[in-house]
Amino acid sequence: MTDRPTSAIPDPAAPDLPGAVDLAGFIERLRTLRAHAGSPSFRVLAKRVGPLLKPPQDVTHSTISDVFDPTRRRLNQELVVAIVLALGVPEAQVPQWRSACLAAHAAHRRPAEPTGVFRQLPAELATFTGRREELASLMALVDAAGAAGTPDSQNSDFQNSDSQNSDLQNSDLQNPDSQNSGSQASDSQDPAIPHTVVVSAIEGMAGIGKTQLAIRAAHELVRAGRFADVQLYVNLRGFDTEAAPADPADVLDSFLRQLEVPARRIPAGLAERAAMFRDRIAGRDALVLLDNAADEAQVAALIPADPRCLVLVTSRRTLAGLDGARLLRLDVFPLRDALNLLARVVGQERVAAEPDAAVQVVRLCGLLPLAVSLAAARLRSRPAWTLARLAAHLRDSGLDAVRAGSRELRPVFELSYRELPASTARAFRLLSLHPGRGFTAGAVAALTGTSDAAAQDALEALLDENLVEQRTADRYELHDLLHAFALERAEADESAAERDEALARLLSWYLHAAENVSRAVETRRLLETLPARPGEPAPPRFASAPDAMAWYDAERENLSSVLGCAARTGRHDLALRLPVTLLGCYQLRKDWARWRAGYETGLDSARVVGDRTAQGRLSNGLGLALFDLREYAEAIDVYGAALALAEEVGSRQQVASILGNIGDCHCRLGDFATAENVIRRSLHIFREIGDPQNLASSLCNYGVLLHEAKRLPEAHDTHSEAWAAARQAGNRRYEAIIAFNRAEVCMDLERPADAEADYRLALTAAREAGDRPTEAEALRALARPLRALGRGDEARAVLGAAVAVFEALGSPEAAATRELLASLGG
Repeated sequence: MTDRPTSAIPDPAAPDLPGAVDLAGFIERLRTLRAHAGSPSFRVLAKRVGPLLKPPQDVTHSTISDVFDPTRRRLNQELVVAIVLALGVPEAQVPQWRSACLAAHAAHRRPAEPTGVFRQLPAELATFTGRREELASLMALVDAAGAAGTPDSQNSDFQNSDSQNSDLQNSDLQNPDSQNSGSQASDSQDPAIPHTVVVSAIEGMAGIGKTQLAIRAAHELVRAGRFADVQLYVNLRGFDTEAAPADPADVLDSFLRQLEVPARRIPAGLAERAAMFRDRIAGRDALVLLDNAADEAQVAALIPADPRCLVLVTSRRTLAGLDGARLLRLDVFPLRDALNLLARVVGQERVAAEPDAAVQVVRLCGLLPLAVSLAAARLRSRPAWTLARLAAHLRDSGLDAVRAGSRELRPVFELSYRELPASTARAFRLLSLHPGRGFTAGAVAALTGTSDAAAQDALEALLDENLVEQRTADRYELHDLLHAFALERAEADESAAERDEALARLLSWYLHAAENVSRAVETRRLLETLPARPGEPAPPRFASAPDAMAWYDAERENLSSVLGCAARTGRHDLALRLPVTLLGCYQLRKDWARWRAGYETGLDSARVVGDRTAQGRLSNGLGLALFDLREYAEAIDVYGAALALAEEVGSRQQVASILGNIGDCHCRLGDFATAENVIRRSLHIFREIGDPQNLASSLCNYGVLLHEAKRLPEAHDTHSEAWAAARQAGNRRYEAIIAFNRAEVCMDLERPADAEADYRLALTAAREAGDRPTEAEALRALARPLRALGRGDEARAVLGAAVAVFEALGSPEAAATRELLASLGG
């Protein structure tokens, strides 16, 4: 409800409807209408107008008073419509006021700009910080072009450098010859290729600092003696809250006036104006800064042809389609530059007094320059606040906290979001539900319930709008603050049921993808799978174990987040299955922290739903993790609980498996008698039920026990039986481990030739299984029999290969292996 008058304005006292007037005349009609309505105060009008806007919003009295300022050069049409309604104009007459507003803008002509204003660059921002590599890239591009221009080569991109060596001092340009690994622009000169104007398009997400970088670069170039004749600047308003994007024809009209073309000689058409602009600027050492471009079409006619010109374009939308343009993509600040910006605004002494809180503030701002600047300005206006207080405010209030005075971040994001097609906007909203950091088209297809192709199209569209980031091929990320904005939009525009189903599809898709990984990596029996959700796309399939493990490596962080999300949201059936499914991956990658945490989470979920079978499987898997971590006594306790559960549900196979694991723990603790007794019980059950895979595992444990007990011939025979069982089961990973263990026995039996053969068997099987840790161990161990056989060069070669694999795994064993290689003179 509003308090605006609902009756029509009575005649004949009512002011005439606006006719063909200019903007000043239209505003005068608005002033007359307000007087006729009793001259309500601007505060009263603001309260009436806010609910009439779409969507309703709070409006300040100063916003309303500005509309009645006769010196205004443009008006927000929707705000005008709400004002005339609030002043009592009948709904039937509103379209005439709207049309009159449009006509007044069209009829409005700005007073002629002073001609010959050739130096139009805006002032540099006093707090400009960092961007040293980017500035150097721009200067290098101009220097490479030289006075005669640059080759008209294909588009090439400058990738932003995230170097932590960025200078904390206000940036000076680096030596143009300094190395810039991100620059791919050609600086060669080919006389056979015609020279053309240099165009650099600076793009990136909203608030990344594109405009300030372009202005700083322009001033640096002018100070260096470049482009001294003409510097033209225009804000193209590609993303503006109050005005439509600038018409290129109007921009050219202004440029031509600056170039001293009399108004009467300026042609009417865009093409003719563009031709005249190119003619008038030819022969001049000119810089044209086109700020905030909407797209390539808006700037195409504004680019000169003279190779002595430089055009800098900024846009939050990719301009990859702009012929000949060099693209410079901006990323968020490195931490040091973000801290430097904070210090420039609030004072170095405040940052130095609370260094940890300062880091929290800039990280909560996502290292986004505009966000850091707004948060810093807010702190500067509150001298009683500490940085810790600001950090707490940012944590508690999210996007609402990223503001200073009338400036805030949310409307900046809103401008990019509202231009998206409906399907792309929906994909953007649903991205906020992903529990992990990065995502693929497959995951987005699961969230949106669409095909991979449709999801890929949406991601590419969002990438073009710089609403998502692409760190590596086929993987995307949302900036933290854009994530918060997307979540707001999801909560506003998607029902709770829609959000819940989207998340359910995503989690289910990850479970089914992980099951396909497990099937490719090992033959372990999984818990009964869950059915696919309605609209859930098919999960990826894998042709080999290495392919499957590559997917796991890329998704391991997401899988941990998915597991935690499933447990938190009460999807316990999924949470108890996922860690069991991933056991082979955990073992292959020695992913102990995720392994232990995942099994503990899954075990909690199994207890919640009372699934005793799952509790037994999860307790056993948790015991395996503790065993790998050499926490043998704790592992025996966990295995004991698992054994009781297995006996309760009557799973002889599970009982035998757990007994073998318990025996292995006792073996490692040196209690060989207990170990042998328990493992023999395990072997008896596996032989009875005819399970070759688990028999292989239990025999392997028994062989290790016999080896530890120095019963070497028995150990060798036991490992041979285990290897045959693994071959029967088709488990290449087990074959690799057992062959490795038998080789170790052969070395103690002083049979190096047999040891070499077994280590090579282990190496081949490990590679086929994608078991890189066992591959590395086999390579390192293979050097022992090779040295014993007098083949030192081969020993050094396999050690070098082992170092490479350990390094690829990020294993600390790389250093020890490198030392061993050095001791052999390699």
